[in-house]
Amino acid sequence: MDEKLRRRRFLRPYTHARQFPHLSSMDDAAIRVLARRGMTRRPGLIAVMKFRNVVVFSAMIAAAATLERTTSLGLGGALMVAGGGATLCLLCWNLVWVNTVIFALTKDEVDRSNQ
Repeated sequence: MDEKLRRRRFLRPYTHARQFPHLSSMDDAAIRVLARRGMTRRPGLIAVMKFRNVVVFSAMIAAAATLERTTSLGLGGALMVAGGGATLCLLCWNLVWVNTVIFALTKDEVDRSNQ
């Protein structure tokens, strides 16, 4: 990866795969096919995503139970706070996931299809 592209990725992270320079000419359906093909070649990434879902859900349940028992919040308030924390965690995760894993995965698939 050239220095200019690396610097741009560091200063302004991508929020969607359509913003990647190597996918800018593709439509959403083609990008999904490309990403799906790359994910099937790397089953470990699917396992990581499933593990992330279990961890976030477990943390949300634990946080809701802890907040409900230790504060004056009712169950509804505790679930709202825990849900907000889970949402924030997933937004951060997705930002990192898109800029590291999905970028490299789609770049490899584009390079593989061009050969």
